[in-house]
Amino acid sequence: MRARQRRRAASTLLAGAMALGLVGASAPAAVGTARADVVDVAGVDVPVLATFAVSYGGGAGDRTVGGVVHGVRRVEGATVLYLSLGLPADDSRTAVASGLFDSRQGYASGAISDITLVDRPGLTAYRPLMGEEAYSTLERDVSLEPDELAVVWVAFPELPPDVEQVDVLIGKTLTPVPAIAVEDGALTPTVDDPAPLVGEGWPEVAQQASLAQVDPQRSIRPMTAHRESTDDTTQLAETSEQVDATLAADVLFDKSSAALSPAAQQALATLAADIAARGQGEVVVVGHTDSDGSDQSNQLLSEQRAAGVVAALQPLAGGAVTFAAQGRGESEPLVSNSSPENMQLNRRVTVTYQVKDGGR
Repeated sequence: MRARQRRRAASTLLAGAMALGLVGASAPAAVGTARADVVDVAGVDVPVLATFAVSYGGGAGDRTVGGVVHGVRRVEGATVLYLSLGLPADDSRTAVASGLFDSRQGYASGAISDITLVDRPGLTAYRPLMGEEAYSTLERDVSLEPDELAVVWVAFPELPPDVEQVDVLIGKTLTPVPAIAVEDGALTPTVDDPAPLVGEGWPEVAQQASLAQVDPQRSIRPMTAHRESTDDTTQLAETSEQVDATLAADVLFDKSSAALSPAAQQALATLAADIAARGQGEVVVVGHTDSDGSDQSNQLLSEQRAAGVVAALQPLAGGAVTFAAQGRGESEPLVSNSSPENMQLNRRVTVTYQVKDGGR
């Protein structure tokens, strides 16, 4: 009777997900819907932060595994993601083959490897911890009937203290579950079962002594954000540590000239303000030209343009940075100089600088 009650309670959560159109044979391949509920299941408080569906198999009519995100929790030495996984009522399997447990290099056999936490403001992605030991529920531990939900966990590197929420990307389809709050402490009460049904309690996660043996840097991936200014003058490629700004030379200068145009002033003032606020170390300014003209004249023009940009930025950028001007002439084109449009892309000035405190 108790097992039947647990299955019925778990089925209630799954039915709620199905009502949202998220779980079931006809569910879309990449869906995540945020929620903010706490459900009492057999006397256990079950947080329901989001529901999701992941399709797998790589072909038409793929089956779907659905589930619930229960928490992203800070524990000593790691960050733990709690999920529950379930099968639709019309599925005849007794094991969850969701693709999350794919064997990847660097992971223990049967460990969860296909989930990513994304800190968008910090431009950093976190993969599950790697090692010979499994820092997650193992695939062999998950067995359930259709309409049941089994709880699994996976450990990630410790998140910086100021990270308040992350996006969760699930499976090969990178099903997005956005804006999950990061909270403190493992979920309780814990049970011995490595993959209990929802309502039975929460699985034990890796101990701090075990987590201390892992190199977290192997699981941390810097991301690049691409942005464009409102006047189309500046394109920014930004990671958590560095900004690469590309300024269109045709906006900054007249053709074959190193004198800054009036239109350049606002773009350079905006860039200088960001350098003053976040920049550190050396700011490297590099001029580039197209292939029109001689190598010698293009080299000189690129040097003069870089120097002109430094002269405009330096007074506005504060005293925390230094500047270096370089010219590359026509030697590093972005694209072939085979058309006027391509040549315009190659005429540019790049500004590269490091940012403080991971860009936060």
